[in-house]
Amino acid sequence: MSYQVFARKYRPPSFEDVVAQAHVTRTLQNAVRNDRVGSGYLFCGPRGTGKTTTARILAKALNCVNGPTPTPCGECPACRDIAAGNSLDVLEIDAASNTGVDDVRALRERINLTPTGGKKKIYIIDEVHRLSGAAFDALLKTLEEPPDHVVFIFATTEPTKVPETILSRTQRYDFKRVSALDLAEHLKNIAEREGITITDGALAILARRGDGSVRDSLSLMDQVAAFAGETIAEQDVVEALGLVDRETLFEFTSAVAAQDAKAALMLIRNVLQSGIDVEDFFDELLDHFRILMILSTDRESGNLLNLSPQELTECLKQADYFTLGDIIRLMKMLGDGRADLKAGLDERLVLEVATVKMASMESTVQFEDILSHLQQNPAAPAAPSADLFGGASKKKDPDPAPSAVTPRPESSDSSAPVDLKRTVNVPQIQAGWESFLNELRRKKPMLSSQLAMAEVREVRNNEISLVFGANGAMPLQQVSRAENMNLILATLREHYHAALRINCSIDPQRESPESDDEKRGLDKADIEKLIADSPRIRMLMDKVDGEVIGVKKVK
Repeated sequence: MSYQVFARKYRPPSFEDVVAQAHVTRTLQNAVRNDRVGSGYLFCGPRGTGKTTTARILAKALNCVNGPTPTPCGECPACRDIAAGNSLDVLEIDAASNTGVDDVRALRERINLTPTGGKKKIYIIDEVHRLSGAAFDALLKTLEEPPDHVVFIFATTEPTKVPETILSRTQRYDFKRVSALDLAEHLKNIAEREGITITDGALAILARRGDGSVRDSLSLMDQVAAFAGETIAEQDVVEALGLVDRETLFEFTSAVAAQDAKAALMLIRNVLQSGIDVEDFFDELLDHFRILMILSTDRESGNLLNLSPQELTECLKQADYFTLGDIIRLMKMLGDGRADLKAGLDERLVLEVATVKMASMESTVQFEDILSHLQQNPAAPAAPSADLFGGASKKKDPDPAPSAVTPRPESSDSSAPVDLKRTVNVPQIQAGWESFLNELRRKKPMLSSQLAMAEVREVRNNEISLVFGANGAMPLQQVSRAENMNLILATLREHYHAALRINCSIDPQRESPESDDEKRGLDKADIEKLIADSPRIRMLMDKVDGEVIGVKKVK
């Protein structure tokens, strides 16, 4: 026997087996059970949601040897012939190739013929919206007053193209797009029946790519099974279907958030060299930013997105990189790029232009924030250094006022106004952190060394969360001193052109990195030995009640 693809092999044989269309199947079962079957039905909905399959099951329910019955046996000759498409009493007509009025007239001539073996003669017309206007007109009278033994079932993906005169003569049933969760569960059941081991990540990708269509999802799994065999992992799906792996999407988003156009273009080059379809890449990026938009709106909606725990954690982190307005603007850029592809422009050019635009985009500023800033700082527009939209000022402030400090230094001027600046995110801070530390090192080397022992854990509302390791009490104490914090904040403002704050804490689970002294081989034992061998150092420490926090060699 020749191989049968999953989409045909596992076509639902009964109403109960139709995936996620209970609102339709239950109504039809009750109609058959209560002898309330109509003469005309219109099944409409997206492709692959079970319209034609349900029409066949309804035909079996009406012509089964035990019928009419809501649970056809599937074993009698009538059920078997209908399932195989060989029944003389069930005619499936493709409206795309039988569009003319002559085809409808031929159908009308056969309509009075009684069923050969069953109780009803069922006409299933697929993609009925493809019929011509004259063909619809020729069908009206027959559809309104058909013989008692005739049932019409129309299926279409575009119900808006079906004339109102046809709609008013039929019962309309709308098939809904199948959710990713239902698709993943259905695919998992079929994989078990086929003896295929498939990971949850692979199922999630197939369900997303199926886009609500059971048939499309099964066809994709069939293709991947031919590639990977009896064990399917997430990477197998990516390679077999030529998709963009999730890690590439995360890296691209981080590069855009950091405004690192060079890194983003390097990723684009790798995507193009790997042979990934540019239109598919745009679609994957749009879907990724859609997820970020949803999480930015409601962080508790992650369980509805069919993501693995690791993917959800990373998406939540990346949702904090942007404001909601930023995400929507980025999606608009991607949508414009996809439209340019449809217009026939060069794929590489369109993708690179969209990438540079995204990586160069300044953060969104709310209009009410601008008004509030102008009200608080009436002279701000006249000041040449004021920049509402986050750009670098042409003239540096002679004495930049530090932003709010955590903890607040005693010497800070709390009344000094903070200019409205651009917001920054983790990738932007991380991308410039090393150069910031070098800039701070030129001003105070020891402070830069202590700050380098902290990890940038999070940036929220322009507040940087710095986390020291379990042994970071001493560096934290030095960083938190008022004069040191003022210097750090002033340097941050000059470097990032943003009003930043710092919140320092200790994570007992985090190992402290080596300080510059330890990297040079000066560990705690060396410092204790140095103190023990130097009476002058011991005397000085006793007088000021101090401690040695590091050793620096001087010429």
